[in-house]
Amino acid sequence: MKNFLPTIVFVALIIISGYFLLTKTQKLGGSKEIIEVQTGNLPPWGNPEAPIKIIEFGDFLCPFCARAITNLYPQIESLINEGKIVLYFRDFVVHPQAMIIHNASRCANEQGKYWEFNKLAFQKLLDDIEMTKKESLINLAQELNLDIQSFEKCVDENRYNQDIQNDFQAGINADVEGTPTFFINGQKVVGLNIPKIMSVINNLINK
Repeated sequence: MKNFLPTIVFVALIIISGYFLLTKTQKLGGSKEIIEVQTGNLPPWGNPEAPIKIIEFGDFLCPFCARAITNLYPQIESLINEGKIVLYFRDFVVHPQAMIIHNASRCANEQGKYWEFNKLAFQKLLDDIEMTKKESLINLAQELNLDIQSFEKCVDENRYNQDIQNDFQAGINADVEGTPTFFINGQKVVGLNIPKIMSVINNLINK
């Protein structure tokens, strides 16, 4: 019996190890984790009743966020227009000097020009235009035909610091670590990984 004891223990260890390996594999190969993320209080681009909701956490000084407007948005714009997708943007300020731009975007929202401001601000970043100075933001507001006096007062007051902080905290709660991070019906995609983003979207459309 003593001669068989080491063999029995060895076999038992193999069985236990195999069980844990199988369990880990099943978890890794299982369904994708769905993370519940609220849309925030900025207006959507598209119909809020669309079946596919994309929530993007971004920073107005993030170059990869800026590239989304030229590399990703054109690919999803037709789906947004068809009512299949709606896109929400949430502030996730990684660069502290971007706070003034995020505040300004919400000031533009007071005048119904949030998405126009959003896209134009990112385009300015792509064009290497300094947007952290109030003068640059006022120039942008003039391009959008905003009421400059109201816009400037709003920016000077840092009126939306708390809302921006609320968005940031929502990102932290959803394990956002950098920008851009997308949640597509709760499926998390980190970075401007366009093939992955489009794959998730197409899988949801074809369900």
